Amino acid sequence: MKTIKFFHPDETFNYNIEKALCKVVFQGNKKCLLVEIHSTDDLEHVEGDSLQNDFPQLSLFIDDFPLDVESVEELNGKKVSIPYGFAEEEDEEGELVEVYYTSLNVSEEDYETVNNDLTFSVNEKGILTLNWKGEVQDFTEESDGDIPFEINCTFEEFEFKEEDYE
Repeated sequence: MKTIKFFHPDETFNYNIEKALCKVVFQGNKKCLLVEIHSTDDLEHVEGDSLQNDFPQLSLFIDDFPLDVESVEELNGKKVSIPYGFAEEEDEEGELVEVYYTSLNVSEEDYETVNNDLTFSVNEKGILTLNWKGEVQDFTEESDGDIPFEINCTFEEFEFKEEDYE
């Protein structure tokens, strides 16, 4: 249950998840959701002429999204909707700044995801799981429309390495 699927008009891209992180962090005067999901670069399951071969690895992020929970444990059973990938918020000086809530990173380019619906639950092993459905602009540049995607993952323990932040 650790997969990312993009439903491109020409083919479905299937990625396996290498790392997934979920935290509730206190930032400024609000609690925010933080999610990071990184795929492996293994494409052995992909046909040789697939568009997916040009995009071997990707990462999805949710940052700074305000959420009314105190801890990750309180996410169990929650459904969260993030319709837009960014919003304008006032900073400490009263200036409007764009805050990006959701993004997809492919080949060192960032793409906004929209119509994000997240459903959290706990599996039979007591581990928090996420089903995330949304849309992202076509990072393959093969079509003009957004591409639907779906992520199913569990948030098991792993260690980030320094190169994960480069």
